[in-house]
Order: sequence, then structure tokens, then C-alpha cells
Amino acid sequence: MKSNILVLLVCYVVAFTSCTTAQKAKTPELVGLWAVDISAGPQYGAKKHEQASPLLVGDDVFQGSSDGKLVVVNKYTGLLKRTIKDSGSVEASPLFHESVVYFGNREGYVKAFSYRNGDYLWSYYVGHPVGSTPVFCDGRIFILSSSNVFYSLDAKTGKVLWSIRKEFPSGVPVIKGGSSPVCYDDVVYVGFSDGSFIGANITSGSIVLEKKLATEGKFKDVDATPYVDEKRIIVPSYDGNLYCIDRKSGQVTWSIKDGSAKSILLAGDNLYYSSNDGYLYFIEVTDGSIKWRIKLSKGIPTAPAIMQNYIVVGSSERGIMLFNKTDGKFLKEINTGTGVLADPVVEGNYIFFMSNYGVLYSVKVL
Repeated sequence: MKSNILVLLVCYVVAFTSCTTAQKAKTPELVGLWAVDISAGPQYGAKKHEQASPLLVGDDVFQGSSDGKLVVVNKYTGLLKRTIKDSGSVEASPLFHESVVYFGNREGYVKAFSYRNGDYLWSYYVGHPVGSTPVFCDGRIFILSSSNVFYSLDAKTGKVLWSIRKEFPSGVPVIKGGSSPVCYDDVVYVGFSDGSFIGANITSGSIVLEKKLATEGKFKDVDATPYVDEKRIIVPSYDGNLYCIDRKSGQVTWSIKDGSAKSILLAGDNLYYSSNDGYLYFIEVTDGSIKWRIKLSKGIPTAPAIMQNYIVVGSSERGIMLFNKTDGKFLKEINTGTGVLADPVVEGNYIFFMSNYGVLYSVKVL
């Protein structure tokens, strides 16, 4: 009798668990909340290629564009709050640190803007377009220009503390200066258009790690933001490879032959990565083994973002898509019809992203 009751209890638990799992596995919905056009005028002919991701600061969304605008939009309503004067064309997400917004522009300036009073604190002219997001470390701002020069600037004054220059490779095309630096311990890491990847001492600028990554392919650029932790450095390269480097020895521990200019996303031992060939990867970071990969039906994916059990990815030819984080199953899409190149930003169950036609969107996942 007891055994029969136990069997019935087990069956009930299994049935309840299956039902609960089915409920959890329901297809999410994407609901557009608002959209604001921040482009300078109507779009005709070939679409633009907007690269700047939104920056969320409190109730504000900072959004740059190729039209020479850096605007501030209310996060909840989409109403335009401010257009920041003299911003120039902003092609990378700004940086917010201690009430200051730092950014570079296509006109060749690096600028520091006061979030409190709306004034510029300083501006430094590097002479060439800046397409990377700056990073703040130890009172300094680090940023790469398209002239293949890496700058360390005093965060309060904009004074140049040191710089590192790399020569462009001869006879091959380059992307020019898309890598955003990363600081770890006392070292700042960045990639260059000649295929080299370096780590420099934050204070002195002396190079403590230098690795020539690009070995083949049409492009040699190391343009994506690297990932760095105590054990490893993970660097995508436009030469057709994704590299994992031992941080202590500088040796490549594994690589995958599918390169990118997009940054990787690491969650525990799980690495998510978008390639130039249109694939979204799920990789075991300890050995580089591929758990799954899926190819977008159209376009090149943006860098991925995580929202709960979902992977959020934009497509250069479509819009924003959701995939199951575990198995890569496609779940839902909201198609703007104009494509998305700028990486989407996730906050809670909200997605903020910029389309190639200069429209900033807010989408809620239900």
C-alpha cells in the first residue's frame, strides 16, 4: 500500500514539474513602448550605419548619432529632454563616471561633459575620428583614435599623460580604431588596426603584454572590446578568429575560426559571441568547445546581451531578436525594417537600441 502511494506521489510531482516547466517555457512577447527619431532629416536612399549604443543614466538615455547629435531622452516616455551642444558625430557609446559624461566624436575630439550643470569641462583634439568608448581608470581616461594612437588623458583636465602609436599595416584595408579599452589590476588592454593587442601599465604606459593576433584574412583589425579577468583575456579579431589568451603567460590557450568586431559576453563559464559570418555562438570558456551555434536568417548580429533566460541580439538587416539562452532556440523578433548595428542595452526586462535610420527604441519583454 505504501509503495502504491509513493508511486502516485512521484507521478504527481513529475506531472506538476512538467506543467510548471511548460508554463515557464511560454513564448515571450516584445512590446514597443516608444520610438524617437533623432536623425537630422528624412532618410532617402541608402540607410545609415549607426554604431553608438544607448547609455542609461538614472532616468535618462544618452544617444549619439552620425548626424552630429548627442541627445538626452527620458527613459520612460521617450520625450527629448536635451540636445547637447557641440557634441559632433558620436559613433560609440559615451562613458558616465562620477557625474561626468566622456565621449569621442568623428570630428576628432575627446570631450568631458558635466551631467550636473550641462557644461563642458574640457575638450582635447586628437586630430582623427574617435570611434571607441572611453574607459575610466585611476583618475585617467583611456581612448583609441582612428589614427591608431592610444591615449591616456587626465580625467579632470584632458591633459595627455602618455600615448602609444601603432603603424597601419601596408597594402591591406583597415577598420581604424574601434577597440574600446579595458582595465584590470594596473594594466589597460586594447587592440589596434595592425592586428596587435597590448596591455600597458596604467600609470607609465609601458607595455607589459604585446601579442600579434592577426595571421590571415583580408582585415587585420582587433576592433572589439576585450574581456579580461584574473585568468584569461578573450579577444575577437577581424582576421577570422576568436582568441583566448592566458593573462599571465600571454599564450593563446584556444581559438575559434570565426572572427568579429563585436565584443563577447561572459556569464560564468558560458561565453556568448557574435561573428562576422552571421552566427551567434554559445561557447564553454574553459576549453573553447562550442555548445551550439545558430546562423541568423539575414544580416550580421550585434554583440549579445543577456536578459534573464534570453539572449538579446540585433541584426544588421532586421531588428531585435530573442533567443533561448540554453539551447539557442529563436523565440521572438521585433523588426524595425532598417537594421541594427549598434549593440542593444538591457535593463530589467526593457531593451533600448538605435536603428540604422537614427531611431532610438524602447521595447519591453513580457
